[in-house]
Amino acid sequence: MSKLISVLVLYLCFDLAHQYRGQSRSIADKEWDFLIFTQQWPSSMCKVWTHNKPKHHCVFPKKADSWTVHGIWPTKKGTKGPFNCNTTWLFDPEQVRPIESELEQAWTNIEKETSLYNLWAHEWNKHGTCAAMIEPLNSQLKYFSKGIDFLNQYHMNDILTSANIVPSDTNPVKAEEVSATVASKIGVRPFIACEFEDGVQYLIELRVCFDKQLNLKECEGEHEVNGVLTNCNIAKNIIYPTALPPANLQIVQLHKFINWLQWFTL
Repeated sequence: MSKLISVLVLYLCFDLAHQYRGQSRSIADKEWDFLIFTQQWPSSMCKVWTHNKPKHHCVFPKKADSWTVHGIWPTKKGTKGPFNCNTTWLFDPEQVRPIESELEQAWTNIEKETSLYNLWAHEWNKHGTCAAMIEPLNSQLKYFSKGIDFLNQYHMNDILTSANIVPSDTNPVKAEEVSATVASKIGVRPFIACEFEDGVQYLIELRVCFDKQLNLKECEGEHEVNGVLTNCNIAKNIIYPTALPPANLQIVQLHKFINWLQWFTL
């Protein structure tokens, strides 16, 4: 009998240790070191969305020449992610209803053929649930409100225009100038993201990093070329394309209503 009890005790200890190791790995998998705040240029995003896709169309904010939020991404140094830290805490449009009109302009879903809430749902489910480990971002309303706050505080329109870096389909920009301009205004270098379409290199995103206290910091672990954090080929022209005209407001409102019905009837 005593041997049986001993075996049971050993089994229980082993099982508890296994569960603890699993929980520890699970917690470690959700840890992150800093946040990447990403702004996107709608005209470039539209070119990517519609490239070789004639049925794809774009939705722009009312101010079409405005950078918009792509996301706030918790990141562990030397890797990507974590992602999807709580698969039971899904995006709920009702949680951001108080700021929805602001989000439509500041955090615009360019992809017209998708749900109005598609981008927000993706960003919250994948990134927001991980960012929620810190108090300033621990709800959907806080997470998306902070994105709007960051955009207003570090708006790339104002920063680039101050150095006469403006959209043009013919006059390329230099990554070195973009980097130096942003750094001179906010004190840290941005990560400059480009995308090639039909052999043309477009400026598509600008990213800046924050620590867990939401203080600006240098982005770590990013590709660096000649002192510039970028994935762009700095030896080739970089086009910062002219802002496209905003979509017809009535069409946008109809699109919004249809997508609201889709979410409401889920």
